[in-house]
Amino acid sequence: MMENFDQTDTQPLENELEDTSPLGINNAGAQKLIFRGFPLWLVGILAVFVIGFMLTVGGVAGYQSGKQYLNNTSSNLSNQSLQEQYDLGVQNFQAGEYELALQRFQYVLTQDPGYPGITDRIADVMLIVYATATPIPQATAIPATATADMRPVEELFNQAQIKINNQDWSGGIDTLLALRKADQNYQVARVDGLLYITHRNRGVDKILNQRDLEGGNYDLAIAAKFGPLDREANSAREWARLYIIGLSFWEVHPEQAVFYFGQVASSAPYLSDASGWTATERYRVALMQFAGFLSNRGNWCAAQQQYELALAVRPDENVQALAEEAAIKCSPPTPTEIITELPPTPSVTEAAPPTNQIPPTTQAPPDTEIPPGTVVPPTTEAPATTESPPTTEIPPTTEPPPETTEPVVTTEAPVTTEPPVTTESPDVPEIPSPQSTRQVEEPPTEESS
Repeated sequence: MMENFDQTDTQPLENELEDTSPLGINNAGAQKLIFRGFPLWLVGILAVFVIGFMLTVGGVAGYQSGKQYLNNTSSNLSNQSLQEQYDLGVQNFQAGEYELALQRFQYVLTQDPGYPGITDRIADVMLIVYATATPIPQATAIPATATADMRPVEELFNQAQIKINNQDWSGGIDTLLALRKADQNYQVARVDGLLYITHRNRGVDKILNQRDLEGGNYDLAIAAKFGPLDREANSAREWARLYIIGLSFWEVHPEQAVFYFGQVASSAPYLSDASGWTATERYRVALMQFAGFLSNRGNWCAAQQQYELALAVRPDENVQALAEEAAIKCSPPTPTEIITELPPTPSVTEAAPPTNQIPPTTQAPPDTEIPPGTVVPPTTEAPATTESPPTTEIPPTTEPPPETTEPVVTTEAPVTTEPPVTTESPDVPEIPSPQSTRQVEEPPTEESS
C-alpha cells in the first residue's frame, strides 16, 4: 500500500487546506486587513480609546481613594486632638485648675459641639467657677409635704440634651427656658451651662451663617452673662458690632463708614447682613462715596487716593475713569511756553565821518624846457603821519549827531603813502604840512598860492 501512495493523493488535501481559510485572507492580505471591513488605523484608534478609558477610570478611582484616605486621616488626627484636649481638661478639673479646664472644654465645644459629655463637663466647671457664697438659713421645722413629681422636669432636661447634641440650638434654648419656668431650682448650674452653650453657638451661627448680626450679637451678650466667651465668639461679636456701627454712617458720613467697614473687611471680608452686602463691598462703595465727597470740595489729591483704594478692592472701569480725572486735576500738566521769534529790530549804524585825506599829488607833467634864469622852488616831502590812538566805540543812537564846527576825530588814521618824487616842474603847488594828526587843513587854493 505504501507503494501505491504517490504525491497525487496529497493534492486534494492541499486544496482543502487552502479553501478552509475563514475569510479567504492570504498572507499578502493579512498585512492590510485583520477583519474584513476594519482597517488597521481604525483598530489602532479603538485600542487607544480603550486604553485611555481604562487609565481615566483608574485615575479617578485612585483620586477618590486618596481623598477618602486623606479625609479619614485628618478626621482621625482631629479626633485625637480633641480627645487629648478633653482628657487634659479632665485632669485640670481634678487638679483644681478650673479656669484652664474651662478653656480646654470650650475649645472642644467650638470644634465639635456634639462631642459626647462636653456640655456636662462645662456645666460642672461653671458651677464651681461662678458659684457665690450664700448664707445658710437656720434649720426650721418644715411641715411634711408630698414629694413633688420631678418626671416632667427631668424629661425636659433630657430633651434639651438631645437637641443640643443634634446642634438644634434654638430648640435647646426653648426647652431649657421651659424647664427653668417649671422649676427654677432644678440643677441650676447644669442648666446655666447648657444655656451658655446654646446661646453661644446660636449667636455665632447667626452672625457667620444666617446674616442676622443683631440677633447673633444679642445671643452672645446673653451667653457672656453665664460665662466668658471664647476667642471665636468674641471675634464674631466684635465683627458684628463694627458692621452695625458702620451701617449707621452709611451714605451720611462716608469717612466713618470707610473706617468701620475697613476693619471688618480686613478680618471677615465675606461677613454680610440681611441685605447680602458683604463687608468688602460695603468698604469699596464707601471709598467711592468718600472720594466723591472730597472731589466736590476740590480736594482732588485725597480723592485720587480713595479711588485707588477702591480699585485695589475690585477693578471697575467707571472708578478708573474717575481716578484718572482726579489725578489730572490733582497734578495738572504745566503749560509749555511757546517762544515766537520776533522780527529783528533795525539797528542804526552810524556812518563813519569822512576823514580829510591829503589830496593825491598830480602826476608831474612831462619834462619841459626851463628857461634860463628861472628859480625852481625846492619840493618838500609830506611828513609821515603817526598812528592815532584807538577810539572808544560810540553807542548807537537813533538821533543824528549834532553839527559841530570842531574837527572830527577819525576812528582810524588813514594810511598815507609817500608821494613819488617828482621832477622839477615850474607849476607844482606847494603841499602844506598838517598842524596835527587830528586836524587837517584844506589845501590852499590857486589864488592863495
